[in-house]
Amino acid sequence: MSKRHAAPCALCLLVCLAAATQTLAASKHFHVSCEHFNDYAAKAADLYFKTDVAIEKNILSHLTAVCAIYAEKARALEYMTEVAEHMTAKRDQIYVLERLRALKNTAMVQLPQDVKLLTDLVEGQGNEHLRQLGNLVINELRVFERNTANL
Repeated sequence: MSKRHAAPCALCLLVCLAAATQTLAASKHFHVSCEHFNDYAAKAADLYFKTDVAIEKNILSHLTAVCAIYAEKARALEYMTEVAEHMTAKRDQIYVLERLRALKNTAMVQLPQDVKLLTDLVEGQGNEHLRQLGNLVINELRVFERNTANL
């Protein structure tokens, strides 16, 4: 390799490695979000069976459903980012990135409304456990939103 091509080749290699690392990090972020959403869904279901207050039961069932939905969205994004990371053929990379973009758009459609609704439901609650869990879910939704937007 001639010396005049060494610097551009090294720069290209660094850019490729940085992009691969970013995709790998995205996959791990979505994996953690999936685990958190599943944990929060289990906690909400547990609290549901411990309370007799109808309004709290409604909020907890909504929290459980939202957590389950976003756990699956996070899992799908995790798998697609992993696939994108391992694609070697250019045509396959383009296809996977298009699918990833479509999945990203689908995951983001309802997110702002879900955050607002949960915030409205949770902020005025007297049950401290419900309020804390609701705030954890809202924070995880915001983390998920940020990670998804960064794809």
